[in-house]
Amino acid sequence: MLHGSLFQFIRYSCITYMIYKKLLEIQRKNITVEKDGTNPHFRSTYVTLNEVLEKIKKPLNDAGIVIIQTPELDGLATILCDTEDDTFIKSIVPYTGATDMQKLGGAITYARRYSLLAMLGLEDEDDDGNTASKPAKKTPSISEAVRGVGDMTKEDIDSLEF
Repeated sequence: MLHGSLFQFIRYSCITYMIYKKLLEIQRKNITVEKDGTNPHFRSTYVTLNEVLEKIKKPLNDAGIVIIQTPELDGLATILCDTEDDTFIKSIVPYTGATDMQKLGGAITYARRYSLLAMLGLEDEDDDGNTASKPAKKTPSISEAVRGVGDMTKEDIDSLEF
């Protein structure tokens, strides 16, 4: 029995190798996605799902790989399937904070976009790592924050921005 399981594992590993080989060829194309969406509430930009799909669908399909994304009970499943040998890789991103249908729709769109970016090793146009690696700004203590408040004039207080 163990030998049969080992044979199945080796066979599966050899077959799975083909989809990985195809994904490597796609990664070698150095596909870059651009932050084309804006979020005025957070004053930030982000990569839209349309931008991701526009950049990856043709290279994947040319390699014989189809994208399947389906909502499941525990999260959004993203499957990249090689149509030539039926091997696939799968990722599930849980729905976080989806307490109503509108939030669920947003969570699904978010999961679709970022699961594809992660599975394909894509980078956006900006290196967010630079921002993330900057030292955090020191938050003043309460005593530091209120020091000198008594010396402020009405004009000083009116000029403060919140």
